[in-house]
Amino acid sequence: MHGKGIDVLTGAMHDPQHGVHARRTPRLAAACLTVAAATAALLGAGGARALAAGPGATPPPTTCSGVVRIDALAFAPAEIAAGQSSTATLVATNCTGQPQNVSETWAASWVSASTTGIPAGCPVIDPLSRQATFAPHARAAASTGYLVFAGCTADALRLTVTVSQSGVLLGRASATLLIDHPVAAG
Repeated sequence: MHGKGIDVLTGAMHDPQHGVHARRTPRLAAACLTVAAATAALLGAGGARALAAGPGATPPPTTCSGVVRIDALAFAPAEIAAGQSSTATLVATNCTGQPQNVSETWAASWVSASTTGIPAGCPVIDPLSRQATFAPHARAAASTGYLVFAGCTADALRLTVTVSQSGVLLGRASATLLIDHPVAAG
Protein backbone atom coordinates (compact mmCIF):
# COMPACT_ATOMS: atom_id res chain seq x y z
CA MET A 1 0.00 0.00 0.00
CA HIS A 2 1.36 3.41 -0.96
CA GLY A 3 -0.85 5.34 1.49
CA LYS A 4 -2.59 6.98 -1.47
CA GLY A 5 -5.66 8.87 -0.32
CA ILE A 6 -4.94 8.55 3.40
CA ASP A 7 -4.69 11.84 5.26
CA VAL A 8 -4.28 11.56 9.02
CA LEU A 9 -4.50 14.99 10.65
CA THR A 10 -4.48 14.44 14.38
CA GLY A 11 -5.50 17.65 16.03
CA ALA A 12 -6.36 19.44 12.78
CA MET A 13 -8.98 22.20 12.75
CA HIS A 14 -12.52 21.18 11.73
CA ASP A 15 -13.60 22.55 8.37
CA PRO A 16 -16.93 24.38 8.91
CA GLN A 17 -17.93 23.42 5.35
CA HIS A 18 -18.31 19.80 6.53
CA GLY A 19 -21.06 20.55 9.05
CA VAL A 20 -24.41 18.82 9.56
CA HIS A 21 -26.64 18.49 6.50
CA ALA A 22 -30.40 18.68 7.08
CA ARG A 23 -31.59 17.71 3.59
CA ARG A 24 -32.55 14.06 3.18
CA THR A 25 -32.81 12.00 0.01
CA PRO A 26 -34.16 8.52 -0.73
CA ARG A 27 -30.58 7.33 -1.18
CA LEU A 28 -29.78 8.52 2.32
CA ALA A 29 -31.86 5.67 3.70
CA ALA A 30 -29.61 3.11 1.98
CA ALA A 31 -26.46 4.90 3.17
CA CYS A 32 -27.84 5.05 6.72
CA LEU A 33 -28.66 1.35 6.62
CA THR A 34 -25.10 0.58 5.56
CA VAL A 35 -23.68 2.71 8.38
CA ALA A 36 -26.27 1.39 10.85
CA ALA A 37 -25.39 -2.22 10.04
CA ALA A 38 -21.70 -1.55 10.64
CA THR A 39 -22.51 0.33 13.83
CA ALA A 40 -24.84 -2.39 15.12
CA ALA A 41 -22.14 -4.99 14.58
CA LEU A 42 -19.75 -2.88 16.68
CA LEU A 43 -22.17 -1.88 19.41
CA GLY A 44 -23.86 -5.23 19.98
CA ALA A 45 -26.93 -5.57 22.18
CA GLY A 46 -25.44 -3.68 25.13
CA GLY A 47 -25.36 -0.28 23.42
CA ALA A 48 -21.86 0.90 24.37
CA ARG A 49 -18.71 -0.79 23.17
CA ALA A 50 -16.01 -1.63 25.59
CA LEU A 51 -12.77 -0.84 23.79
CA ALA A 52 -10.56 -2.88 26.05
CA ALA A 53 -7.16 -4.41 25.62
CA GLY A 54 -8.16 -7.15 28.06
CA PRO A 55 -6.20 -8.73 30.89
CA GLY A 56 -2.50 -8.11 30.84
CA ALA A 57 -2.77 -4.74 29.08
CA THR A 58 0.52 -2.89 29.13
CA PRO A 59 0.88 0.83 29.80
CA PRO A 60 0.97 2.98 26.65
CA PRO A 61 4.27 4.33 25.31
CA THR A 62 5.69 7.37 27.09
CA THR A 63 4.70 9.53 24.10
CA CYS A 64 1.02 9.07 25.03
CA SER A 65 -0.24 12.23 26.74
CA GLY A 66 -3.59 13.69 27.56
CA VAL A 67 -6.69 11.51 28.04
CA VAL A 68 -7.11 9.75 24.68
CA ARG A 69 -4.65 9.90 21.77
CA ILE A 70 -5.86 9.26 18.22
CA ASP A 71 -3.23 7.09 16.58
CA ALA A 72 -4.68 6.73 13.07
CA LEU A 73 -7.73 7.04 10.85
CA ALA A 74 -7.66 5.37 7.44
CA PHE A 75 -9.87 3.85 4.76
CA ALA A 76 -9.29 0.29 3.57
CA PRO A 77 -9.16 0.18 0.67
CA ALA A 78 -8.05 3.81 0.32
CA GLU A 79 -9.31 4.05 -3.28
CA ILE A 80 -12.41 2.45 -4.78
CA ALA A 81 -14.64 2.66 -7.85
CA ALA A 82 -18.11 4.17 -7.59
CA GLY A 83 -20.48 1.33 -6.65
CA GLN A 84 -18.07 -0.17 -4.10
CA SER A 85 -17.58 0.27 -0.36
CA SER A 86 -14.68 0.93 1.97
CA THR A 87 -14.23 0.68 5.73
CA ALA A 88 -12.83 3.53 7.80
CA THR A 89 -10.95 2.48 10.94
CA LEU A 90 -10.06 4.73 13.86
CA VAL A 91 -7.29 3.59 16.21
CA ALA A 92 -6.92 5.36 19.56
CA THR A 93 -5.18 4.89 22.92
CA ASN A 94 -6.33 5.65 26.46
CA CYS A 95 -3.32 7.46 27.91
CA THR A 96 -4.55 7.18 31.50
CA GLY A 97 -4.72 4.49 34.15
CA GLN A 98 -8.49 5.01 34.47
CA PRO A 99 -11.40 3.81 32.28
CA GLN A 100 -12.54 6.60 29.94
CA ASN A 101 -16.06 7.10 28.54
CA VAL A 102 -15.91 9.17 25.36
CA SER A 103 -18.12 10.24 22.47
CA GLU A 104 -17.12 9.72 18.84
CA THR A 105 -18.60 11.74 15.98
CA TRP A 106 -17.98 10.48 12.44
CA ALA A 107 -18.78 13.24 9.90
CA ALA A 108 -18.34 12.50 6.19
CA SER A 109 -18.85 14.74 3.16
CA TRP A 110 -18.42 14.31 -0.58
CA VAL A 111 -15.70 16.23 -2.42
CA SER A 112 -15.75 17.14 -6.12
CA ALA A 113 -13.36 19.24 -8.17
CA SER A 114 -16.11 20.07 -10.69
CA THR A 115 -18.95 21.20 -8.44
CA THR A 116 -19.75 22.79 -5.09
CA GLY A 117 -22.19 21.30 -2.64
CA ILE A 118 -23.23 17.67 -2.85
CA PRO A 119 -22.22 16.11 -6.19
CA ALA A 120 -24.92 14.56 -8.38
CA GLY A 121 -25.95 11.04 -7.41
CA CYS A 122 -24.41 11.23 -3.93
CA PRO A 123 -26.57 11.00 -0.79
CA VAL A 124 -26.39 13.32 2.18
CA ILE A 125 -24.52 11.60 5.01
CA ASP A 126 -25.62 12.61 8.49
CA PRO A 127 -22.97 12.54 11.23
CA LEU A 128 -22.81 9.31 13.21
CA SER A 129 -22.41 9.70 16.98
CA ARG A 130 -21.70 6.89 19.40
CA GLN A 131 -20.29 6.24 22.86
CA ALA A 132 -17.17 4.22 23.64
CA THR A 133 -15.48 3.07 26.83
CA PHE A 134 -11.71 2.61 26.91
CA ALA A 135 -10.11 0.38 29.54
CA PRO A 136 -7.05 1.82 31.32
CA HIS A 137 -4.06 2.12 28.94
CA ALA A 138 -6.03 0.31 26.20
CA ARG A 139 -5.40 0.74 22.49
CA ALA A 140 -8.48 0.00 20.41
CA ALA A 141 -10.03 0.32 16.98
CA ALA A 142 -13.52 1.23 15.77
CA SER A 143 -14.70 0.85 12.17
CA THR A 144 -17.55 2.11 9.99
CA GLY A 145 -18.37 1.08 6.43
CA TYR A 146 -19.17 3.59 3.67
CA LEU A 147 -20.91 2.69 0.40
CA VAL A 148 -20.37 4.89 -2.66
CA PHE A 149 -23.38 4.54 -4.96
CA ALA A 150 -22.61 3.74 -8.60
CA GLY A 151 -24.17 7.03 -9.74
CA CYS A 152 -22.25 9.19 -7.26
CA THR A 153 -20.05 11.64 -9.20
CA ALA A 154 -17.84 12.70 -6.25
CA ASP A 155 -14.07 12.46 -6.56
CA ALA A 156 -13.60 11.64 -2.87
CA LEU A 157 -15.25 11.15 0.49
CA ARG A 158 -13.75 13.22 3.30
CA LEU A 159 -14.20 11.81 6.83
CA THR A 160 -13.46 13.61 10.09
CA VAL A 161 -13.77 11.79 13.41
CA THR A 162 -13.79 13.75 16.67
CA VAL A 163 -13.40 12.19 20.10
CA SER A 164 -14.69 14.18 23.07
CA GLN A 165 -15.50 13.75 26.73
CA SER A 166 -18.14 15.83 28.54
CA GLY A 167 -18.04 18.35 25.69
CA VAL A 168 -14.23 18.69 25.71
CA LEU A 169 -12.43 17.84 22.46
CA LEU A 170 -9.81 15.14 23.05
CA GLY A 171 -8.73 14.57 19.46
CA ARG A 172 -9.64 14.85 15.80
CA ALA A 173 -8.46 12.97 12.73
CA SER A 174 -9.38 13.05 9.04
CA ALA A 175 -9.03 10.65 6.13
CA THR A 176 -9.94 10.82 2.45
CA LEU A 177 -11.36 7.99 0.36
CA LEU A 178 -10.55 8.42 -3.36
CA ILE A 179 -13.30 7.47 -5.82
CA ASP A 180 -12.47 6.28 -9.35
CA HIS A 181 -14.92 6.67 -12.22
CA PRO A 182 -14.64 4.50 -15.35
CA VAL A 183 -13.81 6.31 -18.56
CA ALA A 184 -16.42 5.67 -21.25
CA ALA A 185 -15.00 3.92 -24.32
CA GLY A 186 -15.82 5.56 -27.54
